[in-house]
Amino acid sequence: MAALTLAVERLAAATVLSCHGALVAASALQLETALSQALLRPELRIVVDLAAVAAIDCTGVMMLRVTAGIAAEQGGSLVLAAPNAQVVHTLREGGTLTTIPTYRTVAAALDGDANALITEPDAVPTPNVWPMNRADRRSA
Repeated sequence: MAALTLAVERLAAATVLSCHGALVAASALQLETALSQALLRPELRIVVDLAAVAAIDCTGVMMLRVTAGIAAEQGGSLVLAAPNAQVVHTLREGGTLTTIPTYRTVAAALDGDANALITEPDAVPTPNVWPMNRADRRSA
């Protein structure tokens, strides 16, 4: 099982779920349990602190997206905070940065500071190593 530890801090305005380790398929049950419990709170604002998350896969991303949808249906919200560059890349590839507000810090997420939203493209673009169209290939 992938190592994942979770800490929950219940504030007046939000529940902060701090994750440490990997949000991957092997840790999905732990994450699902913590998110389900957060959805039961009367104040349905959830901030997922990703500062100590080393990796996230499509299972982790999907779980966050589903929970965000459930929270929205119940009149609440789920936002993400403080992901590292690798996690931001995975969130972007999965289309999550356009569906779940993602902030640079937990404080900004708690405040809803729009200036601290992560929206810019990856700093290093992925190169096109091999053209898909045969006509685009150069002869050596």
